[in-house]
Amino acid sequence: MNILLTNDDGIDSNITRALFEKLSENHKVTLIAPKHDKSGQAAAITLRSSVEIEKLDDDIYSVDGTPADCVFMGLMAIMKEVPDIIVSGINKGANMGDDVIHSGTLGAAFTGRKLKYPPIASSISGKSFEHYESAVLATDLMLNYVIENYSNEVHDGVVFNINIPNLPFNELEGFSFTRLGNRGIPLAPEFDGDENKVSYKIGKSGEPNGDLTGTDFEAIIKKNVSVTPLFWDMTNLEKARGKLPNA
Repeated sequence: MNILLTNDDGIDSNITRALFEKLSENHKVTLIAPKHDKSGQAAAITLRSSVEIEKLDDDIYSVDGTPADCVFMGLMAIMKEVPDIIVSGINKGANMGDDVIHSGTLGAAFTGRKLKYPPIASSISGKSFEHYESAVLATDLMLNYVIENYSNEVHDGVVFNINIPNLPFNELEGFSFTRLGNRGIPLAPEFDGDENKVSYKIGKSGEPNGDLTGTDFEAIIKKNVSVTPLFWDMTNLEKARGKLPNA
């Protein structure tokens, strides 16, 4: 398996480096990650300026751009062969519910949705990450699942979003398919400054809200690895109401 590994936390992430080492045991892995932390960039790409690429080591590259830039640069400029799959992560923090709209981890994964195998976006659901080795093992197992189940299947652009509890591996209850949950209103932005110069820092995500049955949030509560199959086509004509205006 030829893998393009990326993230949105930056090339210096020790957790992504640990995943690189693990996946390299059985696969050809090229790590292409942002030079700096690019969390919250979704699938943004750089259009009006150049993107600088630096080779740091054999099969390890730094890109001065977004996670999606890393995928594009990998496919079109760095890798000699088209990879079979994109693995994005492991993110330091959950990507559940509404998070997926803004997540650079998911943005990179969706950018690689047309490759042979469905991309995997992997995140640790926790405020600390001391058990990140559990996420490394879970991501490796998820990769095996994808290989076994999609070798001869057309996946049409599905992306597997997995979230792993920050627990020792032997305390995880298993893997479960889930749907996206819903978050409440985020906390207000943090204010800094005075009346002449004002700055704000985006507040924390809202808490899980509504019926959690079958959601990624419920899976984490039950100590399961949440596996949410996502799809790029967000069209929902059933939600359209009324008559459209005349041109």
